[in-house]
Amino acid sequence: MNTNILISGAGIAGLTLAYWLQKFNFNPTLLEKRSDLKDEGFMIDFYGSGFDIAEKMGILNQLQAKHYPISELKFINSQGKTQATLSIEKFRRMLDFRHFNFMRGDLETVLYETIKNTVPIQFNTSMVQMHLHPNQVEVEFSDHTKREYDLVIGTDGIHSQTRNILWGSESQFENFLGYYVACVITEDFLEDRDAFYTYMKPKKQVTICSIRGIRLGTLFAFKSEKHDVRTHQQKLDLLSDVFGKMGWIVPEILAAMKRSPHLYFDAVSQIKLTPWYKDRVALVGDACQCLTLLAGQGASMAMAGAYILATELFRTNGNYQVAFPAYQAQLQPEIAKRQIQAQKLASSFVPDNYFSIWMMNLFVKFMFLPGFSSIFREQIGAKSIIK
Repeated sequence: MNTNILISGAGIAGLTLAYWLQKFNFNPTLLEKRSDLKDEGFMIDFYGSGFDIAEKMGILNQLQAKHYPISELKFINSQGKTQATLSIEKFRRMLDFRHFNFMRGDLETVLYETIKNTVPIQFNTSMVQMHLHPNQVEVEFSDHTKREYDLVIGTDGIHSQTRNILWGSESQFENFLGYYVACVITEDFLEDRDAFYTYMKPKKQVTICSIRGIRLGTLFAFKSEKHDVRTHQQKLDLLSDVFGKMGWIVPEILAAMKRSPHLYFDAVSQIKLTPWYKDRVALVGDACQCLTLLAGQGASMAMAGAYILATELFRTNGNYQVAFPAYQAQLQPEIAKRQIQAQKLASSFVPDNYFSIWMMNLFVKFMFLPGFSSIFREQIGAKSIIK
């Protein structure tokens, strides 16, 4: 039946896959290079396919408890004056209230709680090599041990080690969209803690929100050519160069960023490759279907991919030669469509000029009117692919 399955990566895709595989009587094992799952990440909108899968998993109450009841998203100028306002309540109503706001790490925590007592997880460990054999996959680990599995599933993100080992260098599959993002959590010095704030200048934007009135979640995004920035200091220097002359409270955020040891910084890229499987190994989530962080659907579609793959393995009694192609055939057309939508959304997320910013603010004022709301739902991928 091919029951012993290694899942490389205990993020959202990996944890979801582990849940469904053990539910379907497989024996999954999770592998995670981090020492724990305490990374909070950034604030996400959770809806669509991911919401439907969470409902099937019976974890909506736990996710509701993590939800941030923020009232509005304010688009402000360099003096902090509001230029446009998006009602989060109307946004949630548009999605039939099947929507939550929480930190990405909150979702990981809830998912982990569902499997921590039933699925073994090995932290501080990664794969260094795989050897494909007719009836198994031999895996070498960073702790110098070796083990054999029936199947291996790579859920290890856009910079997937699983993909690097079997498919080759990331550069073959990365489609850089011309943007960078950075996230950091700092001390909170907002006066109004009941809203998101977005401040745009041509080719750059900053979004911030209060985290329970205690800390400040920040997201920086900017348009740029490809940079070779590797060290923590190089990333801080680039962010200072790009955002240092912006107004509002951006200088204070940049100063606070320098005091924080934790900074997420990455290129906005998509992963495009086919097939998503090779012999007894398959990829799920950003490792094969990355939409980009700016698309706002990564967590939801990672859960969708994990659920579909687990379902196909269950349906075929572990016959990966049938399950892997069926999983890709079901999901890839939707991913291809949403990757195109994500490219368009990125350009509106980080407008090129002041006219585009003005148009964005204008659209916000009309987006919930009939006709406009359907366009917006399509842009953000609100339609679930889960039956």
